[in-house]
Amino acid sequence: MRALLLIFCMVLASCTAHIESPENRVEQFYLFYLNAFVSDNHQDDLDSAQMRDFVANDTRLRLKEVMSIYEQEIIGADYFTYAQDYAPEWIAGLKVGKSQEYMGGKVLDVRLGIQDGKSYPLKVYLRVEEGKWKIYRVRAGDGYEQDIFDDKAIAAAKTYAATIND
Repeated sequence: MRALLLIFCMVLASCTAHIESPENRVEQFYLFYLNAFVSDNHQDDLDSAQMRDFVANDTRLRLKEVMSIYEQEIIGADYFTYAQDYAPEWIAGLKVGKSQEYMGGKVLDVRLGIQDGKSYPLKVYLRVEEGKWKIYRVRAGDGYEQDIFDDKAIAAAKTYAATIND
């Protein structure tokens, strides 16, 4: 009976879903995203299957909301790179650090390759959503963050847009 119970437990344990590591998810995301970003193939559209797979739903919805505001100044550069353009040859410089616990999720240091073999630091925050680690927040390495979750900034941008978009 004990042997049967042990076998049952082992089978049950092997059937549990394996969640991919945060480091692997972030590396996969940035390899996909940077290639899409430089090729302008629209696979990095916020509604694409890949973006839905890698990015938390509320983050995608906030980005869509902010980007729909005429003349908004909340997002001054790409949210996931903090860059306005990117060169294909820099992709090889991508480095993803080890994850650390952060408020029930994970945070990782990411370094994007840039010109002359240098790198640009980011902090990438993840949480589990739909059984996968998904990106919900990105900060520049110096602590700067584009305020996509600042309701007051979004309301002010909408108010301003209404005055100039008539």
